[in-house]
Amino acid sequence: MQDDYGDAINTQTAAAINARLEEGDARMTRMERELSANTAATEQVRANTADLVEVFRAAQGAFRVLNWIGKAAKPLGYIASACAACLGFWAALKGHLK
Repeated sequence: MQDDYGDAINTQTAAAINARLEEGDARMTRMERELSANTAATEQVRANTADLVEVFRAAQGAFRVLNWIGKAAKPLGYIASACAACLGFWAALKGHLK
C-alpha cells in the first residue's frame, strides 16, 4: 500500500489508519443519530411554543395600538382643557357661576 506521495505504508500503519477511520465512521453515525433526535425535539418545542409566540405578537400589536391612542389622547386632552377653560371663562362673564 502507498500513501499520496508514493511512499510505502506498512501493514501495521495501514491497520491503525483503518481502525481510526472505523472509529470515526462509528462516531459520525452516532452524531447523526443524536442530531436527528435533537432536531425532532427542537421541532416539538417549536410546535409547542407556536401558540405562545402568536399570543406575544398579538400583545405586541395591541400595545402598539395603545401607544398610538396615547399619542392621540395627549393633544386631545390639551384641546379639551382649552375648551373647558374657554367655557368656564364664558360662564364667568355671563354670570352663570354665582
